[in-house]
Amino acid sequence: MSQAKDLESNIQEKSTEISHPETLSVWGLAWPPILGNLLFASVGVIAIKAVGSMGAEAVAAVGTGQRMVWVFQALVMAVMTGTTALVARAVGSKNMVEAAHITRLALGVSLLVSLLTSLIIVLFAEQMISIFGLDPGTQELAVTYLSISIMFIPFMTFGMVIGASLRAAGDVKTPMYIGIFTNIIAIYLLLGLVNGQYGMPKLGIVGAALAMGISFTAGTAIQLYLWLTHKLVIPLGERGSFTKIRFNQLLTVSYPAGIESFVFQFGMLSFFWVVAMYGTEEIAAYNIGVNILMLSFILGNGFSVAAATLSGQFLGASNPDAAYKSGYQAAGMTMLAMSLSGLLLAFFAEPIAWFFIQDEEVVKYAVIFVWIFALSQPFMALEFSLGSTLRGAGDTRSPLVITIIGLLLIRVPLAFLLYYLEMPVQWIFATLIIDYMVKGTLLILRYRSRRWMKVLKTST
Repeated sequence: MSQAKDLESNIQEKSTEISHPETLSVWGLAWPPILGNLLFASVGVIAIKAVGSMGAEAVAAVGTGQRMVWVFQALVMAVMTGTTALVARAVGSKNMVEAAHITRLALGVSLLVSLLTSLIIVLFAEQMISIFGLDPGTQELAVTYLSISIMFIPFMTFGMVIGASLRAAGDVKTPMYIGIFTNIIAIYLLLGLVNGQYGMPKLGIVGAALAMGISFTAGTAIQLYLWLTHKLVIPLGERGSFTKIRFNQLLTVSYPAGIESFVFQFGMLSFFWVVAMYGTEEIAAYNIGVNILMLSFILGNGFSVAAATLSGQFLGASNPDAAYKSGYQAAGMTMLAMSLSGLLLAFFAEPIAWFFIQDEEVVKYAVIFVWIFALSQPFMALEFSLGSTLRGAGDTRSPLVITIIGLLLIRVPLAFLLYYLEMPVQWIFATLIIDYMVKGTLLILRYRSRRWMKVLKTST
């Protein structure tokens, strides 16, 4: 009996620590993820720079391996989307017991998913990488990077879900602090293990994979410790989290997000495949271009956290007008931030590209890609902001349909057509603009309908 009272007291204490939607702001929720992800982006820059000294083949191999890891993280990302929507709704209605239950359930589901997907990659890594038609040396490096990286995914899953739950509750600073520590460790290990600095062995591609895996697993360990010792705003909760109703709610929100993630990754792989048919230099340029524009993506990601949290919490607090207004605020701020940062990065694309790799052909294509992608930033910002607002409200089907239309029905077929017509690779890159214009327009139409507010039915 005393244990139950202690649990109830703990949950009540955590409830008083929570910032409810009327006290939150778009910028207040956005800046900690932006700051944390800026350091994460620097890790990506250092990783590409480190392997860039090994040549275009190494850069292409790491980019290909990372792409495959992202494909199989899709299901875990889907569970995180469901976690965000349901925890935000529970916190908005001041039901911290339900928030704790959702978090525990999501951890169990995501762990099972990550174990299954990791096993698939371990067994079929070589066959998966072979679809890109890389030269033998690059393919071997990509398989090595993928096989090592995927072993850490089950351990990292806990941190991903706990982080999503904390942000949905309005605590965006704790994940930021842990992320800063994690990224500092990642940078130290990358510098040491890739090129053999600080007395560490020179492991090349293997070192890059180990550095990322070890550092982010350490971050997960910290989050688990804090959660298990009742030091987070989301309480530990108690047994009984797995109920049919709760699982169905999580599944209802998560499975369209999971399908969307697979659709997105399949579309990106198909697009990547078209680029790969042009040659190793084009692949390396694509990977470097994405890393150059990482600042813009980081800004978008930070505002997406704010958009999802506010829409979920305001709807949980039965304030749909505030949820609608917060989405527009997030969209305006995201468009301004991503547009300006995209143009700034485009102006300095050439010297940044030379920083990554000393290859004139790769630099030329990277600069072209960055300029084309910079032009699509205002429309991409709508996907980050309005798309996240819909998902935070529990409407994950609309973004799925919109992604299918823009990516699978427009960008990829158009890219294949242009390749068949033997157009230069910059024409392939330009299909990005059409894709994001279509998706941005469709998201605005869905958002203005307000139907996304009534999709999720909860028991809270």
